Amino acid sequence: MIKLRLPLVIAPLALALTSIVSACSSVSNDAARVGDRGLSAADFDDLVLGYVESGGAEDSPAEGPQSGELARNLLSSWISTAVTLDLIAEAGGEVTAEDLAASEDVLNAQPGFAEANQKVRELFILNAAASAKLASLLAPTRSELADTYESGSAESGVVCVRAILTADRETIDLATFRIAAGESFATVASEISVDPSAAEGGVLAGEGGNACIDYESVVVSVAEEFATALDTTAIGEVSAPFEIPGVGWAVVLPRPFDEVADDIGQLIGGATATMAISEAMSTVSIRVSAEYGAWDPATGTVVPVG
Repeated sequence: MIKLRLPLVIAPLALALTSIVSACSSVSNDAARVGDRGLSAADFDDLVLGYVESGGAEDSPAEGPQSGELARNLLSSWISTAVTLDLIAEAGGEVTAEDLAASEDVLNAQPGFAEANQKVRELFILNAAASAKLASLLAPTRSELADTYESGSAESGVVCVRAILTADRETIDLATFRIAAGESFATVASEISVDPSAAEGGVLAGEGGNACIDYESVVVSVAEEFATALDTTAIGEVSAPFEIPGVGWAVVLPRPFDEVADDIGQLIGGATATMAISEAMSTVSIRVSAEYGAWDPATGTVVPVG
């Protein structure tokens, strides 16, 4: 299928996405309602069938589009999006065409998304854009972010790092020599590192292309030597070479704040936004039609009836 061209479709797409969470449906015909926002049963059935047609499920639901876990998961996503949009409005913000375009770019990089059903694309583009917008609205100020980040990864809870991995000590020593002589870490990483991150100048990126990663998720997944280097190397400085037994030799560079300020804000704001959404979904008025399931405030999801 033809991939969407953003400059041509972003204006009508923005209007279409707004309709996903509008209050145009009647209460009696709603699959779900969050405050004044409603999703009609007909629109929801189209959404589920579109997901199936896009290859999101192996088979069409046996008892119609409203049956099963697939439908409950999609309805939960719609509810989360509606709640997020209300929180954005309360914070004085809005999802712009530029926000939608940025989220579409990220999602289009995922296999199969560009060719997916349009209604499915619209829901997930809006969900991603709304989440990112709320995160930016709830993030600390730039000055607060800088102070937090400069305290170190363990204190800030954020890892923004470039790394070089080589097979032997001789090669890592050559890398550190070149960096000390004035070459950029990114250039040396792209030419010497055997890690896949070499293609990005050694950047170890997180979800959605964010240049920073949650500290806890990093330390539980990397070698102890790597975690120690992160904890003991100052921001903007290159670590001493260290060996990862059975893997190779490495150096790391915790990136300067100015390079990653926006990514830090998105990551920290994202954690705050997640908490705000979770709290809202346990307190706001959410109604789900019994033919689809029941709303469970404790888990923030649609669950089977009974």
